[in-house]
Amino acid sequence: MIGFFGGSFDPVHYGHLKMARAIKQELGLSQLFLMPCKTPVHKNKLHFSNQQRLKMLNLALLEFNELKIDTREMDRQSASYTIDTLKQIKAEYPDEKIFLIIGEDSFNTLETWKDYSQFSNYAQLVVLPRPTYARGSTSCIDVIFAQTPLVDVSSTQIHAKIVAGENLDGLLPENIINYLSKL
Repeated sequence: MIGFFGGSFDPVHYGHLKMARAIKQELGLSQLFLMPCKTPVHKNKLHFSNQQRLKMLNLALLEFNELKIDTREMDRQSASYTIDTLKQIKAEYPDEKIFLIIGEDSFNTLETWKDYSQFSNYAQLVVLPRPTYARGSTSCIDVIFAQTPLVDVSSTQIHAKIVAGENLDGLLPENIINYLSKL
């Protein structure tokens, strides 16, 4: 059983990383890939380039070495839709049970995603809870709501601290804080 945790990771932070570690254990996954999107359709523009986000993910894996990175969405030359990614993953891993892991913020917009009702043909959808989101419902798709403990850190919070010149300790791995200080 393998998982793919999709997101913008703009930047990757302890909320992503600690929850990824916990959901890998909760689901008993043999592998968990962090899968950054190229250009998120349902979010405002990204603060960091693809190259910078990928660099931060690689830095994060120095501390969270049980995780891996899958860059297929960033590498795609055309528009990237989750349904196409899931079809590709299932073709690569035909004998594996695949889990697609997303945050509750993304889940609450799922009905606007291309062919979302077909996701369950290729993967089991797992939703990571977010403390500031009301739980939405999508009736035509089978969903597991993770039991993993919430880690209350957000990219929005980190961006505000960066702009204000505030300390980022405890929100991101130290090596990412050092990287950000040089940008």
